[in-house]
Amino acid sequence: MAQKHIIKFYPVDNADNTLIKLSDDSTIQIDCQIRDGEENSSGVKIYDVKKDLLKELKKDSNKNPFVDLFVLSHPHKDHCLGFENNYYCGDPDDYSDDNRKKDEIIIGELWVTQQIFLHDVCQQAVLIRKEAKRRRQLFEDDPKKADTYGNRMRIIGYNDQDKTVEGLHYAPSDIVNKFNGKVSDFIEFFIHAPFKSDLVIGKAEKDHNSTSIIFQASFRLTKGGSIKTRAFFGGDADHYIWEKVLRISENNNNQDKLKWDIFLSPHHCSWSFFNDRPYEDNKTPKDYALELLDYKQKNAYVVASCVKIEDDDNNPPHHQAKEQYVKKVTAGYFRNTAINKSSKAPEPLEFIIEDDGIKLTKAESAAAIGILGSTPPRAGR
Repeated sequence: MAQKHIIKFYPVDNADNTLIKLSDDSTIQIDCQIRDGEENSSGVKIYDVKKDLLKELKKDSNKNPFVDLFVLSHPHKDHCLGFENNYYCGDPDDYSDDNRKKDEIIIGELWVTQQIFLHDVCQQAVLIRKEAKRRRQLFEDDPKKADTYGNRMRIIGYNDQDKTVEGLHYAPSDIVNKFNGKVSDFIEFFIHAPFKSDLVIGKAEKDHNSTSIIFQASFRLTKGGSIKTRAFFGGDADHYIWEKVLRISENNNNQDKLKWDIFLSPHHCSWSFFNDRPYEDNKTPKDYALELLDYKQKNAYVVASCVKIEDDDNNPPHHQAKEQYVKKVTAGYFRNTAINKSSKAPEPLEFIIEDDGIKLTKAESAAAIGILGSTPPRAGR
């Protein structure tokens, strides 16, 4: 059977929840948004993210569901809602029948930033902070046990002394291909941010979005093979942070780390990627934002994880931001999770990565994306 990887962007309104499943069944989740109820306030059916996750995730030797790597871009509600009731926190040896009945998901390795340890995180992030503190303390008390399934953690960026600790931190410019105790032949992460200057106490407390983890994920289909697809993730980082990503990468001859085939639009297709808000006072996109988008590869996609984008004053999602993305990739390659398959009952945007590039397995309707005719071709190298 041919090797393939899957990236799923779940329809979670103005929020993020992405699952990467590699051909060896390793799984990576980026942010969390798991909601209760049947419909949102607009009468749109809420997709059952938990049910789909349980279908996709492996089970360990004790038949407990787990994700190999969970990345929290930053501790805001729209990136961690539902964590408390759906993920296991604590020593994995203490996972009980009660936890199993609830199908609580064990996190093999957790990635967070120093931001999670501040006192003013949102209520939805409190349990993640508690779990991160447990893992950090375990690293200090028993490093050997801290490097075991269900106990592993990395802090992305620097600590509150503006330093990194070997074995606990990854910093910008690090290339990572190991998670949950295993070196991957299929994926590597280039860490772009957060930057030390944006984690300064006081500044970070005022602007959580600026501490978002930003990384490029590169996918191969075979060990040592060529890169087939690159995907960019950046939480809710604004244009000031993205300018640093661009300039620092270019200054260090890391232009290949700026290339992308899939770009998750920051802050749910907000204008903040292009300029300051409000839009009415800052209508001109910054040159560097447009320059970064020009690192797109042939037939690249922009994904907007947000509610249906209307021609109104909402921000996010922002109609003028969508227009800027469409200018770069054309309408057929701009995808809005809220209207995938159906605007009343959306399903995940699912990309398959194969030898000849990426393709969507379930396309939005032609009417929804404003085009007629066939599905866009695969993105290729």
